[in-house]
Amino acid sequence: MCMTKKNIESSDIILAATLKVKGFKLDKIEKQGSRGIFCFSDIDIDILSEFDLGKCLVEPVAFNNAIRALTTATRRII
Repeated sequence: MCMTKKNIESSDIILAATLKVKGFKLDKIEKQGSRGIFCFSDIDIDILSEFDLGKCLVEPVAFNNAIRALTTATRRII
């Protein structure tokens, strides 16, 4: 594992929910039209690779709760 860190901004709510469940801190949500841009810092490159390859596993109830929370937070932004 290389353990390189990266800051990311993504509108992918599935990625954002996965990172939240994995314990990474969401720095902010920016609104772009009706979509949210989820901003994270210090994300391990290895986690992103696992996600891209479909190998990143998370607990399903926590994942569902994270998607709901992110959706609600995005809708609240004016």
